Amino acid sequence: MYVKQKIDQFTKDLMQAAGGHILYYIHNEEIYIENTVAYIVSGVEQGDRVFVIENERLSPAIVSKTKQLLTKEQFAKVHFINNFDFYSLHGEFNSMKITDYFSSIVNPYIEAKDSIRTWAHVEWGKVNDVIKTIGEYEMNANKTVSEMGIISVCAYDAERVPEELKENLMINHDFFMTDNDILDLSNAEVK
Repeated sequence: MYVKQKIDQFTKDLMQAAGGHILYYIHNEEIYIENTVAYIVSGVEQGDRVFVIENERLSPAIVSKTKQLLTKEQFAKVHFINNFDFYSLHGEFNSMKITDYFSSIVNPYIEAKDSIRTWAHVEWGKVNDVIKTIGEYEMNANKTVSEMGIISVCAYDAERVPEELKENLMINHDFFMTDNDILDLSNAEVK
C-alpha cells in the first residue's frame, strides 16, 4: 500500500512542521475512498483526532473500511460530519460561517492539546458566484489551518471545479494530492 506509506511519512513531517493545507482532486472514487481511509488510519495511528467531512453517499464505505482497520478505541478518535450540513448549515455556502463553525467543532480538542487533522469533501449546491465564494472559503481555511497548526485535506470533485477556480485553489493550498502522489506546490507546477 504505497500511498498509505507515503501518507504516513508525509503527515509525520507536516505535524513536525506545524501542519499543512492539502488540495485533493477526486478523479477516481474508489481510489479516493482508499486514500481517505489511509489518511484516517494514519492519523489515528499517529495519535491524532481525525475529523472527516463527507457526503452521505461515500461515508458508509469510508466508515466500513476504517472500522475494519481500527480498534473500537481508535475509531472513537474519528469524527464524521455530513458535508451538506457542514457547508450549508446557514443556508448558502458562506465562508465565514463555515470557518466559524469549524473552529467551534475543533477548538475544544485543540484546547485539550489534542493533535488534529481533517479531511473535507468540499461540495456546494447552487452558488451564484462559486469562484469568489470558494476562493474566500479556502483563503480563510488556509489561515485557520496555519493558526491551529493542523493538517487539512480539502477534496474536490475534479469535474465540478471550474477552470477559473483551479488557480485560486492552488494558491490557497500548500500541497496537491493526486490518487498516487503528494506534491509540494511551492516546488512544482501543477496543472
